Amino acid sequence: MKRLFTLIGLVILLVALLPAADVTGTWKGQFDFNGESVPLQFHLKANGDTVTGTIEGLPTNPTDIKDGKVKGNTITFWVTTDYEGATYKLVYEGRISGDEIQFKFGTEDGSWGTDMVAKRSS
Repeated sequence: MKRLFTLIGLVILLVALLPAADVTGTWKGQFDFNGESVPLQFHLKANGDTVTGTIEGLPTNPTDIKDGKVKGNTITFWVTTDYEGATYKLVYEGRISGDEIQFKFGTEDGSWGTDMVAKRSS
C-alpha cells in the first residue's frame, strides 16, 4: 500500500512539473454561426501559466482575453462581446496539439456553443 501511495505521489509531481504548451503567437480559425463562416484570429502571449492577448473577428473588435491560463496542453480564458445590443461572456477551453488548438467555446450560461480548430499562423 505504501508503494501505491508513493507511486501516486510521483505521478502527481511529474504532472505538476510538465511544462505548459507554448501558445505564444497568432492562431487562425473559423466557426459556423447561423450558416455563415466567422473567421477569428487569436493573438496570444504566454508568461508561465498566464495567457494574455486579443481576439479579432467578434462583434467587439479587438476583444481582450481575460483570466487566460495554460496548464499542460489545456488553455482556458473568457471574453466579453456585444451582439444585437446585449453583452455576452464567451468561455473558451482548448486542447493544444502541436500547431493546432481544438476549441470548445460558448456563452457562460450554456445557451449557445460551438467547436473550432485554430492553427498557428506563420
